[in-house]
Amino acid sequence: MTRHVSQPPAPPPDPDLRSRRVRVRAAWTQYSLWLIAGVALVGVLKIAQQAIVPVLFAVFVTLLLSPAVEALARWRVPRVVAATLLVVALMALVAAGLNATWQPARDWLETAPATMRKLETKIRPLTRFIAKVETVSTQAGRMAEPASKSNDEPTSVALESKGLVESTQDWVITIASMLFLALFLLATDLANVGRNGNPDAPWGRFGQVFERVRSELGRYFAAVTFSNSILGVGTALTMAWLDMPNPLLWGVIAFLFNFIPYAGSATTLTLLAVVALVSFDGVGKAISVAGTYLILATLEGQVLQPVLVGRRVDVSPPLVLLGLWFGGWLWGVAGVALATPILVSAKVAMQEFSRSERNAEAEERAETVRTRAAEWLRRNASRHRRGRPMVP
Repeated sequence: MTRHVSQPPAPPPDPDLRSRRVRVRAAWTQYSLWLIAGVALVGVLKIAQQAIVPVLFAVFVTLLLSPAVEALARWRVPRVVAATLLVVALMALVAAGLNATWQPARDWLETAPATMRKLETKIRPLTRFIAKVETVSTQAGRMAEPASKSNDEPTSVALESKGLVESTQDWVITIASMLFLALFLLATDLANVGRNGNPDAPWGRFGQVFERVRSELGRYFAAVTFSNSILGVGTALTMAWLDMPNPLLWGVIAFLFNFIPYAGSATTLTLLAVVALVSFDGVGKAISVAGTYLILATLEGQVLQPVLVGRRVDVSPPLVLLGLWFGGWLWGVAGVALATPILVSAKVAMQEFSRSERNAEAEERAETVRTRAAEWLRRNASRHRRGRPMVP
């Protein structure tokens, strides 16, 4: 006789589990869309380099000169006149700097091959030691790895010219477009949207955030420029005191390269050490030159710049290095120069949007409390007139 064992009924599906699965799928779909959008954005930035980079440099110049334009506007100077004067002054300053450093830089570049040969002679013992170490490591690698067939045919390598512009005419057009755009941005009071916009409207709220970001970044870039100017002047004076050739050129290099965090000062230090090693007999003077600049750069980066800029717009060093690498891969030298301004701008914008959201929430809560209090007073006033007891 066969006994049939009745199976217990299957439990009903858990609605919470199903909703969690739906939420997980929706989250993964959203992340995938964000990833696709990010890859597409990087591709567009890479392709449209010649159109985007001048615009970003124009915005950078606008933020740099914006505090001066605002100061002149407070003195009743028309914004168009103030912007024109500042752009012309900037062009004159750049032209004067190029005129003062062009010939020393050209002479230094012409003597670069002889300088490298002299440097190679001085560091020949070190290169021999490195060559011996490389020979030993190569032989050890050959002993550890099995013999493999090698293809003796040369591999063709396609060299591709990389650069923002390809000719002098393109350079002139790019710089002229950048200056005209910067002049337009300075002459147009874009912050007026933020000052006079309706704070409850989305565009008015965005305008207020834009005004705060513009003001904060203007002060930041002005402070960084002043700090780099102090470093450039100090470098020029100390290099003249140490009898380095072309001290003015080294001051300009220190000023310009210091806009690139970490990598700029490291490059300046390397160049100074190499030129000092070639220009003087022995390594003592080269160590003095490198050590003097290292002290100046440390004081500027760790004492002067934090005092002028403050900690509010500090960016994490690993994030800065990652931004420099990504900017260099994306746009070359222009990307390296723009990496830090873009990172600082993004951080300040996120801080201002977060503060705006917190202020909006606080105002909404305060408005709710005021509305409830007014309703309570109105209701109890009506009950009091009719002789009824008040209710909470």
